[in-house]
Amino acid sequence: MDRQLLSSAHAGFEQVSPEVGKLDPAAFGARMAQDGDAAVAMLADLAVATDPALRRQARRLAERLLPRLGRAGQPRRRGTRRMIARPGALDGDLDIDRTLERSLGLDVRDPRDLVARQFAAAPRAVCLLVDRSGSMSGHAVALAAVAAAAVVSARSGRLRCSVVAFASEPMVLLSHDTPRSSAAVVDDLLSLRGHGTTDLARALRVAAQQLEHVPPGGRTALLMSDALHTAGTDPLAAAGGLDCLHVLGSSPEPDAVAAGTALARRGHGRFLPASSLAELTRSLALALA
Repeated sequence: MDRQLLSSAHAGFEQVSPEVGKLDPAAFGARMAQDGDAAVAMLADLAVATDPALRRQARRLAERLLPRLGRAGQPRRRGTRRMIARPGALDGDLDIDRTLERSLGLDVRDPRDLVARQFAAAPRAVCLLVDRSGSMSGHAVALAAVAAAAVVSARSGRLRCSVVAFASEPMVLLSHDTPRSSAAVVDDLLSLRGHGTTDLARALRVAAQQLEHVPPGGRTALLMSDALHTAGTDPLAAAGGLDCLHVLGSSPEPDAVAAGTALARRGHGRFLPASSLAELTRSLALALA
C-alpha cells in the first residue's frame, strides 16, 4: 500500500509515519493505547507498504509486539494430568491388557515389553488453522498473527503446535516437528492477504494430519475463520473426525456465528468470539487451557 492509501485507511497514520521511510514507535504506542484494534490493523498494512524502509520497520515492530500480545492469551494454568500408558516403564501399575497386546500374547521376558499406567501429564498437540481467503483484511491479518504467536509461544515439552493458513489450498507455516520462532511465523502471516475461496473441509483434514502424532484425547484444532465455506465438501463431516475443534469466530455476523457454532459442536468443542483483540486474547486463554 502506498502512503495515500495508508493515510485514507488509518486515522493517525501521519503521526505514526510523519515522513517517507519513517515509523515513530512512540506515536504508534500512543495509538495502541488509544485503540489497540485500529493500531494492529495499521501495523499489518504498514508491513506490506510499498515504502521498503517503512515496511522493514513495521515488520520489526510487529515481530516484537504481536508475540507479546499473543502471550497475553496464554492460559495461567498448565493443563490436566491423567492416567496414561507408558510402554517400557518400570514404575506405575501394570496394564495387563496392553502388555499382552504389545507382546502378541506371548510370554513377556523383556521389561521393555511391559506397559505401565501412570498418573502424569499427557502429551498434547494444537493446530491453528487461519483462514486467508478473500475476507482477510489488515485487521484480520493482525489478529491471525497474534493467534499464531500465542500458539507458537505455548509450545513446551508436552505441547506440540502447528499453524496452517488456508483458502482453497492449505499452507503449513509451522509443522509440529519443525522448530520455528514466533517472529518467523508472524512475518509469514503478515505477508499474506486474502484471496480465493474457502475450503474448510480440506483445512480440517490437514489439521487432523498435523495432530495424528499425539494419542487420542490430546488433540485440539483451532479454526480462526468466519466458518463460511465456499468450496469443497461439507466441513461438518471433517469436523466430526477431530478430537476437539474450537472455532475462533472472526466475524460477529449472525450467519457466521451460526456456522461456527455448528462446526464447533460437531467437533466436540466451543465457539469462541475472536473479532477483536480483547475477544481473541480471552478466547485463546480458554482454547489453550
